[in-house]
Amino acid sequence: MILDKLLMNNLGNVGDVLLAKSSLTEAPKNIDEMRRFLETVKTSIENDEFEGTILGNIFYSFVSAKEVRDRSVTSRTFEDIFSGLFHENSTDTLQRTNPISTAEIIVLDALCEDEDWTISGDLSGNKREKSDLNIGSYSISLKTLKGQAFNENDELLTKEDKDFNDELNVGSLSYRALLKGLLEESHLKQLSDRKKGLGSKKQIIENVINPMIEYDSLDDFKSRLALFLNYVYDDDIYIVLKSDHRIIFHLIPRESFIQSLTKSLENDVNDFVKIFYRWENNNLRIKWIKMIEAMTKYDLPYYSISIFLQNSLCNEDFKNFRQELGKQIGDYINKYLEK
Repeated sequence: MILDKLLMNNLGNVGDVLLAKSSLTEAPKNIDEMRRFLETVKTSIENDEFEGTILGNIFYSFVSAKEVRDRSVTSRTFEDIFSGLFHENSTDTLQRTNPISTAEIIVLDALCEDEDWTISGDLSGNKREKSDLNIGSYSISLKTLKGQAFNENDELLTKEDKDFNDELNVGSLSYRALLKGLLEESHLKQLSDRKKGLGSKKQIIENVINPMIEYDSLDDFKSRLALFLNYVYDDDIYIVLKSDHRIIFHLIPRESFIQSLTKSLENDVNDFVKIFYRWENNNLRIKWIKMIEAMTKYDLPYYSISIFLQNSLCNEDFKNFRQELGKQIGDYINKYLEK
């Protein structure tokens, strides 16, 4: 852990070199600049350049390797790595406050006159928790997922290697706020997440979409969903797939994320429920592959950068450095243990 910290403390120097090679004078301020930076990272790693070799080994050893990628700590570790490249800290260390609601949302509080909660209160709490990482003023929702496991020859040899997590937790979106007044109250009170009516695509269709069609409230649902998504989701979404000898970035502008849902709902409800999949612990889970398919269908921009890490892992200079460092640590410890 001591050496991990020392390594992380020097990530900013690696990031500075990669920024310069990206023709950026400071940390990326938007998704297009981040795309340019990650394309430089890809080139540097795959061309076996020194700064790329260091970063490629860090990506593999701390994040993407099969023996570490399924640990819950890798998500936070990757946030620390990614923020460290730009001399920043991950957002979880910062104190959060509830944001102000909009007039359009506050007016909906009238639906909650007999409740001990409000729609604006629910959504303000949802919005507060969304960002994972701030790079200067640029706020990002950073999600790491288990990807397919490419081996050192860039192959997927077994069924287990081909398995990946196709479900993305996009954080809290209050189902009771979203559905309040659009379903009969007796029906809404019976619903909950997981096994109580909102825990699967089938349940979403049976307990939300079909009743709204029956109650003629689907158009109101479309309007409310667009309003809520635009309020709650302020940040671009970065999906990072931990794929053993590959690490894959999908950079999704917030507008593309929102419109993948709203356009699907407007044009084909069946496509919508393939993306807008289920709630668990009040967190909305979506099928991100279907979301990307919708973005392609509706010509919504997004970027994908896939980086093969093998050159970094085979770099002889870095192997020698690790061996020499290990020897020095062993010699130092043994020196004092012998006294």
